[in-house]
Amino acid sequence: MADYLYASARVRALENALIGKERMELLVEARDVDALTATLREFGVELLTDDAGAPLFEETLLHRLRTSYGEAVSLSENAPALRLWLYPYDGNNVKAAIKCFSRGIDARPMMFDFGTVSADEIIRMVETGDFSALPQTLREGAVEATAEYARTKNPQVIDLILDRAVYALMLEDAKESKLEFAISLVQSKIDLVNLLTCVRILRMNNGEIGRRLLRQAFLDGGSISEKQIWEWFDGGEAFLWERLSYSAYDSLAARVAESNQSLSAIEREMDSFWMRRIQGVKFVPYGPEVLIAYLLAQEYEVRNLRICIAGKRERLSVEMIRERMRESYV
Repeated sequence: MADYLYASARVRALENALIGKERMELLVEARDVDALTATLREFGVELLTDDAGAPLFEETLLHRLRTSYGEAVSLSENAPALRLWLYPYDGNNVKAAIKCFSRGIDARPMMFDFGTVSADEIIRMVETGDFSALPQTLREGAVEATAEYARTKNPQVIDLILDRAVYALMLEDAKESKLEFAISLVQSKIDLVNLLTCVRILRMNNGEIGRRLLRQAFLDGGSISEKQIWEWFDGGEAFLWERLSYSAYDSLAARVAESNQSLSAIEREMDSFWMRRIQGVKFVPYGPEVLIAYLLAQEYEVRNLRICIAGKRERLSVEMIRERMRESYV
């Protein structure tokens, strides 16, 4: 653990470049995209540009994420604890490659150029049917998703199967890391995904079809059991939130009750709940937890910047953009 003294100090220095709550508010209040661009540059953000000098926002955001992952992974001795956060990018790339291959189109514009396996290698895997370079759990998911899609022609099965594989793999690596912080974060994320899925299906009100979808979409490994989810599902949404108020998610239930309870508001409250768990690491002096928190802070920063940039492009009001923003780490 003492070897994390340097790594943690380095990450604390990098945190100074994060766009925290106060600076994010200045971006939200920017007059338009040009003013937002100028403010980002004032904050020291190096914007990538095209040949004409116009900012390439998405490329810039991905570059920030890629750089953060590279730095954090290089500093960490606990590879599984950092590597596991890259698996969603692998999962996205496998999904895109399978779907695009079946339609005869190029998947690269929909893929990320970072993960544990390169985008080009994943495309080759899908073309050849050889997924052996993927971690076992994701490999099995890719094989199953390919076969099920060939049988059903339903692209939804690709998402369901690969989401299940990604979260299972994340939990495997969290447990391999023996880091309680990583384990609890993954389990909490699984719980939140299951809860949001349950609420969405309840609001669809489509009977047995909804029950079948919940059964297919449920993710194993969280602290809320499948039995509990089914009890809450059968009791209805009000019952779900009431029961959740007697759990470790009581503060989430309270904040949802105070919101307008739209699905977007509930999802935002869930994201903010998870970020508040991560924020506790700000009081940890050193250790792998500091590196994980920095990575997830960057993830949320990128999400908020996307929301803000999209809002300015669509000329949404400051209030509408602000309502969509997630909690910041700093």
